[in-house]
Order: sequence, then C-alpha cells, then structure tokens
Amino acid sequence: WRTFYNHMLDLNSADLALVIGKTSEKQQISSLFRRAKYLYEFPEFPDWGDEIDGMYNDSGWKQYILPYANEKWGTFGGIANKRGSGAVIFMIRQFVAKFLQEYGLLEKYDRFVLSRSDHYYSCDHDLSLLDNKYMWVPRGEDYKNGITDRHLICNKDQILKALHIYPPIFKYPEKYASQKFATLNPEQLIRLRWEQENLWQWVRRFDRVMFTCAVEGDETRWTEKSNSKVKEGVFLKYTYEYEEATCICKTGTCDFPYTKRKMRLGYPQHG
Repeated sequence: WRTFYNHMLDLNSADLALVIGKTSEKQQISSLFRRAKYLYEFPEFPDWGDEIDGMYNDSGWKQYILPYANEKWGTFGGIANKRGSGAVIFMIRQFVAKFLQEYGLLEKYDRFVLSRSDHYYSCDHDLSLLDNKYMWVPRGEDYKNGITDRHLICNKDQILKALHIYPPIFKYPEKYASQKFATLNPEQLIRLRWEQENLWQWVRRFDRVMFTCAVEGDETRWTEKSNSKVKEGVFLKYTYEYEEATCICKTGTCDFPYTKRKMRLGYPQHG
C-alpha cells in the first residue's frame, strides 16, 4: 500500500476510512489499519440475500428479482449461491453510505473517493486537477457501455445518490422485474441508476494511474490473478488497466481503444 500512501493519501492530504468486513486481529496489524482515521466493520454473510431481507424488512423482492438474476454477469453474485460479487459490491456501498451518515462526515468533508484496497498507483493521483463539481471515474473497464465500479471521486452532494445502487431495486422490485433487467452487468446497472438519479450528466473521465493487483495468497470472488508477477512485484487482475496506467505515467498520454473488449492476462475475456 506504499504507492497508495505516496501517490494518493499523502499527496492530497486525505484522511483514510476503511469500510471492511470484520477481520482477525492478525489482519488488523496491516499498515492500512494504522493509517485509517476511521474504521467501519461489517459482518460477512454466507448469503447476502439474508442481509437484504433484514435491511428492508421484507423478502418479497426475491420472487421478482431472483428469476432475472443472470449468473453470467454476477450482478447479484453472493445471493443464493449465485456466481460473482455484485451483491457484495453494492451492499458494501450501502454500508459506506450508512457510515458516512452515522459519523457525520457529509458535514466534515466536501469530497469523497470510493476505491479499492488492491489498487497499485503507478504515479500521482492529484485530485486538485479534477473539478469538484463533477463525478470523476477512470477511463476504461466499462463493459458493454456501462461505467467501471472500481474508483469514484465525487462531492458531498453526489456521494449518497452515487452509492445507492440497490435500494430502489429492493424497495420496488416489481419495477425491475424484466428480461431487459436480467441482461445488465454491474457496470451497466451503475450507469442505469446514475441516469435515474440525474447524476450521469456530471460524470467525467480521467486517465487511469492505478491498476488492481494481487499478492501471494490473495483470494477473489470473480477475477483470477495473472500467472506471473510484473516488474512492480505484484500479480495483475486486469492486464488492460496495467498497460494503460503504465503508459499514462510514463508518457502522460496514450491512445487506447476504450470500447474494445479486453483480455485479462492468461484468462478468457468477459463483459
């Protein structure tokens, strides 16, 4: 996480909040926990559908949503043994929203960065270069004209709407019960919800300076890591991210075909 500290946290004088599944004491000795100003832990669920039932005091959504929960895309992965991690990703966003409100952080901070702990930063991620009135997302990894779910920068007026991907689906499931809905992958679902919340007009893109990585022993719900390490000493999850970040940080500009379907290193493509 040294690159995260140097090229992101310290550069932007940012405070770190960890919203993370409950971990063992051994895991909590990592430097991330020492650097975190805020810590919000949530339980891991064998079936995330049970947590959704509790959150909305109703399990009626299952009769509408589950028949259209396409396993191919993993949009509801983590529910009823379905493949992928979509439910995990979007429920964690609900925990983030809860955390921000419970800790009163919307009144304390005017900008938020929602990201992953497995990002390697190849060079500086300078937030001062990105206008705070917009929502900023790195280019690429949009999968079928959606919007990537791995990194988001937005202001305090946008953050809660941006996080609330699942709530209307489970509050009004009958509105989403359709074959068209079944074809949506997580990236397309995010775009749909942002359009519904009138956020899409504020979305802007920036050149990627980070890539997702893995180390020995890391486990994943969706993407397998590469067979070998790159020169930075880590394994890759998405080759295209690495190629883009490396090019941008080395030359300052790169011409990438962002709509092109991409191959992951040593594994079949998806999305």
